[in-house]
Amino acid sequence: MPSGGKRRPGVLDATRAQLVRSLEQREGSVWLRISRAVAVAGYPIERALNRVRALRSDGAESLLAMAVALLYLADVRTGFIGKPRAERGPWQRHTLPDLAQLAYGAQGEAELRRARRSLDMMVSIGWAFPSKQVRRYAVDGNFRSEPAVRRLNLQRLCEMTGTTWLLTRDRQHADRARGNGTPSFEAGRQRRQERQQERVTRPDAVRAHEQRSRSTGDPPAQSGGPLQHVAHILDLLGKG
Repeated sequence: MPSGGKRRPGVLDATRAQLVRSLEQREGSVWLRISRAVAVAGYPIERALNRVRALRSDGAESLLAMAVALLYLADVRTGFIGKPRAERGPWQRHTLPDLAQLAYGAQGEAELRRARRSLDMMVSIGWAFPSKQVRRYAVDGNFRSEPAVRRLNLQRLCEMTGTTWLLTRDRQHADRARGNGTPSFEAGRQRRQERQQERVTRPDAVRAHEQRSRSTGDPPAQSGGPLQHVAHILDLLGKG
């Protein structure tokens, strides 16, 4: 949430109100769309889409608490779930115990399971993107696990709750206030895919070039370069 007296984007309160109406009071189009479509813990995969009962009150309560918590933790422009660092730089990601504490007020084993199930439910109905685990190489030679990258699908969430126009307005306002140079997750994913493709195709191109050189009799690139320089020097010395 914004601090220092800053006003929260209006789309957050409006979306929260619709979520409360749908999940707590069980009415409206949102409840009709998700009550039998959301993934429920305990059902086998082969029956997940053919179950009989709708989402129960305890599951709806857990989903509502987590959805509201993530809604106020997410960046309105990108949906990234985190908080800005005081020293600037990349935003700080929240761990699963952090989210359980914020949504349910505790970090016990039961709350962690509850948080994990609620996140799975949000992913199943498209309100959140699947989380990405992060492991970084440390200076001691080991890999260190960090909190996963989580993002809300604000576009779909607001579309289902009828607040898309508010999301568009608040994103435009945020762009004007903070600039539109915020890195895009989609652009970042595209850049990573391009670099990976370059790593895959570059050896093939090199091998193809070497194959062409052998077939045409051309010497390999820069082959014998130092020897040619030495021969040239000896030739100059021999001439006096």
